[in-house]
Amino acid sequence: MRFEFESDTRQTIIRAIFEGEDSFEGARQEGPGTKITYSGRDIVFDYPVESMHPDLLGLLCLIIFYPFIGGEVTFPQAVSPRLVKAFEPAMFKTRLRFTNVDDSVEMYSGSKMALSFGGGIDSTAVRELLPEAFVVHEAHIRDGQVMPSRSVEIVQEMGPEQGRVVLTNQRYVSQPGGWHGWTCSTATSLLLATDFDFGIILTGSNLGSTLLWNGSKYFDRFAARTHHGFTGNFWQSAFNTVGIPMFSPVCGVSEFLTMKLSLKALDAGQVVYCMADKGDACFKCLKCFRRDVIRTMVASGSSVDWVPYDRAKVHEHLENRPLHFGHLYSYVRDRGPSLPRFVMSRVKDLPAIKSDWPMKVHPGTFEFCADQWRNMISDRVMQRLESMQPNEVEELQSWDQSLLQSRAGTTRGFISDVANRLRLIIRSQRT
Repeated sequence: MRFEFESDTRQTIIRAIFEGEDSFEGARQEGPGTKITYSGRDIVFDYPVESMHPDLLGLLCLIIFYPFIGGEVTFPQAVSPRLVKAFEPAMFKTRLRFTNVDDSVEMYSGSKMALSFGGGIDSTAVRELLPEAFVVHEAHIRDGQVMPSRSVEIVQEMGPEQGRVVLTNQRYVSQPGGWHGWTCSTATSLLLATDFDFGIILTGSNLGSTLLWNGSKYFDRFAARTHHGFTGNFWQSAFNTVGIPMFSPVCGVSEFLTMKLSLKALDAGQVVYCMADKGDACFKCLKCFRRDVIRTMVASGSSVDWVPYDRAKVHEHLENRPLHFGHLYSYVRDRGPSLPRFVMSRVKDLPAIKSDWPMKVHPGTFEFCADQWRNMISDRVMQRLESMQPNEVEELQSWDQSLLQSRAGTTRGFISDVANRLRLIIRSQRT
């Protein structure tokens, strides 16, 4: 694959020229590896780049187009051997051959922090911990139309000294839509990095995503460093290798604490985690449901209307095993205020949590942060949050839902659903 790069007074364009081994069909670089088909359109950003380090430009091309590359790659500018090294680990399934490598390209370095900001609770928590980080938010173009988002307004209200919105079509240039991989969420920060002197890209990945396979079971990311590189994740380690580390200050923090840190912004309407109701939270989807469960734990006196959640889709979700972010429901079940019966009856088989690790920080996760940033970021986080004790770390490491049987679709689940539907019918008739 050969890449072309253009920048004028209005925009920046990245164009991929497909060659012999390349394919317009690939697999998304996360989750189950959903099959995707590239449209052939250029990637357009509404930010006109003045300067871009060759390795960062090469990395940007690769995170977007990696699923479609067959083997050989030619970049718009010659890159350093560091980019070659970054993609050598065996975890990268496609073995790339770079045609234009120049040993004289100096290593990139920057002095400021960028926050790849999605507008949700986790990235808002990072902004609360490190308010001096420059906020970069990606706005999306889908089929020629700008997707409405309150997050765009939030960042624009910060002013040009604190944040920037970059409009691009990169999320919807393939079918089905969506970023080609999770690192694509940092593409706009990479694009701005050289001009803005960014030296690290911060993200909002939390403990459940980093160490718990989305709540399924413990993932030993520390041991994974032997084959994933310094950060325990091969894509993230690639960023470190070329000179722009990527790190989440909340990677050792559960969603209880990220919401607690975000409550002020949440109450002020400065957080966006659901846009199903004309851009606002719908208070009936699974995402809203989990947020309300979390809020009952961290916001004293919070009142939740559970009735819209008492429906088949939520019931079925709660009966799936492993339950998505199940550690949160387990902790609330054992330590929090009483949840409605339709919740409690469906999470009683989850493993017990006897200590308070969901309300503390795993101190070891700062090892995934580059040396030059580690002390400052860890000090800032630990000024606000409490560290897990060794016994709490051990209990976190024992978290495992893998042996639990899913109730969804079973006779017991079917009977429970029928009973709940009847109860809802009766309730509606009474009112």
